[in-house]
Amino acid sequence: MLEFRVLGSLRARCEGVEVDLGRPQQRAVLAALLLAPGQLVSTDRLVEGVWGEDDARWPKDPVGQIGTHVHRLRRALGAPGLVVAAAGGYRLSVPRGSVDLFRYEAAVAEAVALRHQEPLRAWELLGEALGAWAGARALDGVPGPLAERARERLAAGRLAARKVRYDLDLALGRHVEALEELGALAAECPLDEEVHRLHLLALHRCGRTAQALAEYGALRERLDRELGLEPAVAVVELADRIRRGEAPVSLRRLPRPSQLPPDIPDLVGRAGLAGQAERALRAVGGSPVVGLSGPAGSGKSALAVHIAHAAQDAFPDGQLYASGGEPGTVLAAFLRALGERPAGSDTVGELSVRYRSALAGRRVLVVLDGVADPGPLLPATSGCAAVVTGADPGALPGDAVRLTVGALEPHDAHELLARIVGVERIGREPAAVEELAGLCGHLPVLLRTAAARLAARPWWSVADLVTRFAERG
Repeated sequence: MLEFRVLGSLRARCEGVEVDLGRPQQRAVLAALLLAPGQLVSTDRLVEGVWGEDDARWPKDPVGQIGTHVHRLRRALGAPGLVVAAAGGYRLSVPRGSVDLFRYEAAVAEAVALRHQEPLRAWELLGEALGAWAGARALDGVPGPLAERARERLAAGRLAARKVRYDLDLALGRHVEALEELGALAAECPLDEEVHRLHLLALHRCGRTAQALAEYGALRERLDRELGLEPAVAVVELADRIRRGEAPVSLRRLPRPSQLPPDIPDLVGRAGLAGQAERALRAVGGSPVVGLSGPAGSGKSALAVHIAHAAQDAFPDGQLYASGGEPGTVLAAFLRALGERPAGSDTVGELSVRYRSALAGRRVLVVLDGVADPGPLLPATSGCAAVVTGADPGALPGDAVRLTVGALEPHDAHELLARIVGVERIGREPAAVEELAGLCGHLPVLLRTAAARLAARPWWSVADLVTRFAERG
């Protein structure tokens, strides 16, 4: 049985025996496949993941070199059928449970879900999960931009998990045991207000109230000097409680954003697409992405919102929604909704790292409707998911579920008109209704507009509206 470790140095063991994974770039190919076990990883993604997007830095035959690395990996792992070649890429045929990363993420997600109901069990689960890390960095020593992005994401998630565990330490009265580690973490993260909130509380609980208030003063000066910000409300309230000698509350409840627009009650003709999308979003493990594409007026936005409402019970930590906008602006808004305070000077990359850290251990659904560059906004965190409309197919992950939203079938177009205008009125003029649907291209947005005009003018016949459309050309 093969087992893989990415939380530290990249390692593989077969029946307990260490496997020699070969050269660094060969290890980079394996890392890319391990981050998406069982899923097709395109050759283009592997090439860019190993050598970057600048083709001037690529070797003479990058696709051939990827093939060579895959061949050597098959030999090293002792299972020729383990890495499967498919159209345009490769797939590593191993269960997710054989990779330490996915066991770790599942344990963190379970712990966060239990943190308020069963804090002791959540604390134990987080201890086991964090104990899976065998080094300071994930994929340590593996080259390439793909590995580096994964390192950044996993480091942010690990920090978030550590903060939750320290929060639980304080809730369970383990402030003495947590104090030293919290102090070290506060020194490592001089601008992380949640880490400092926990440290202040631990100091106060250990009878070091004067030091806690001095640390608060230093944090306030540092935030003002470097970011031009006052401390977050939670930190200020804690300091005020400490000054007044009140017992501060330990466990911080995270915000639960609910940003979805209202669902459309009369959505018709999309049951099959909606079912496919919902099944993908509810899949256990990973961070599924559903991409909806189609012509203008096909109702992609309405379908995305409908799907999100149908699946929202699977995402108890909230739903985020954006319609258009630049990535930096949307990221900052999402962070605020998640209880974070982004600085105005943060780059898109810095905001993206903070965003993925804020999502770590949560189950949040993200809907991106017509956002030009969805990449930085996709939640690459196990347990979260996204629905994206109108994005370039190349902007979505290789394993995204891509669904095409087209025109309605004639009978569905008839049903939509009947729901809005009335069954009896639509039923009186079948030929005119068929012509009207054709003039609208059977597209839901145009059909709704036409139906709304008819509903507002009960003295018009359907033929009257068809005549007006014909006169306008």
